[in-house]
Amino acid sequence: MNPSNSALILLSGGIDSAVALWKMKELNYNVYTITFDYNKRFTKEIECCSLISNKSNALSHKTIDLNFLSEFEDETYSESSPLFNHKDNVPPNYIPSRNLIFYSIALWWAETTGIETIVGGHNKNDIDSFPDSNNEFFQHLNQLVNDSTYGSREISYNIRMPLSGLDKRQVIEEALRLNVPLELTWSCERQEDVPCKSCRSCKLRIDSFSGLGIQDPLTK
Repeated sequence: MNPSNSALILLSGGIDSAVALWKMKELNYNVYTITFDYNKRFTKEIECCSLISNKSNALSHKTIDLNFLSEFEDETYSESSPLFNHKDNVPPNYIPSRNLIFYSIALWWAETTGIETIVGGHNKNDIDSFPDSNNEFFQHLNQLVNDSTYGSREISYNIRMPLSGLDKRQVIEEALRLNVPLELTWSCERQEDVPCKSCRSCKLRIDSFSGLGIQDPLTK
């Protein structure tokens, strides 16, 4: 395997990570996928990740059990926590340092298998909502990755965010151009039978498809 031509994509089951996967395929990368299963994830999302990975012909797909994160869910924000003053604005699916955990594990698999590029599907909307999704965070993380591994003595690890300059509507335009199987993706944060149409992710998805004048395949 050529490390410089291989990419590990973090799959969430949503549109963004699927588009990031197809963009790396378009660039002729050998693609691998990884998904994190934790207490706030629906079975539907995990199933979608597997279906998307299979459809992309990824060389391997790995699902990592992170249910230990549920141990922190009963914690409430104390008045001494910086989150206390922002609790009304914190997204319901926010997990402190989530991307630090996810990308550290992705790096573990990348180094042990010889993959040089790690890819996330964070877009411009994520950057507005989650502090660990902005470009500055990933620049620091990329430096840390290359300062903390044996593999970096031989190759240079690169964390890429190919959608960071795009909003959700533009991401969907890319999905259509790349023929991403949007019918396999899932966005709802509240249920897994049919989209609730009222959570933050559903509203953003609905508004984006509507703004493009096309129908979401999940609502057909």
